[in-house]
Amino acid sequence: MTTALIETLLESRGYLEDQGWHQTAQLMILAADEIQRLTERVHELENARGIASGDPLAAPQASNQNSVRSAAISSRR
Repeated sequence: MTTALIETLLESRGYLEDQGWHQTAQLMILAADEIQRLTERVHELENARGIASGDPLAAPQASNQNSVRSAAISSRR
């Protein structure tokens, strides 16, 4: 899945190289590759979570560890 940002980064490479910005062009390629890799990883994790819960649209469990403490404090008042 290619995003507009990835396409723009890759298309800009030629213009940068034409102007002598070879290292910047290389960084643009690396950035586009990293964005693509992270996007694929996010999709893998989302799919794994959906398979594990049985419902791909289910909200994740709350991770607020302070909720137990705040409930205890509230009950003392």
